[in-house]
Amino acid sequence: MVDTTLIREHMPVVDCRGRHVGTVDDLDAGRIKLTRSGSADGQHHYIPLAEISSIDDDKVTSQLSLEEIEALFRDGEQRAHTEG
Repeated sequence: MVDTTLIREHMPVVDCRGRHVGTVDDLDAGRIKLTRSGSADGQHHYIPLAEISSIDDDKVTSQLSLEEIEALFRDGEQRAHTEG
């Protein structure tokens, strides 16, 4: 388990290969909320804290690949539309 108190606003989030995923906006109910400005579709996206492998001084690293994270984003959007 990583120390989530180390996560700060504006930290970059990268995938398991070091590819940029987004930028931290806030923590929200066990998830990292990414900024809309860093999103291709202009929407907030979320990454569960359980999927974070490390946090260092300048970035948050996910244990997932970029493709897996993008699938999470798509699945989250589909759930939001069916639950709303």
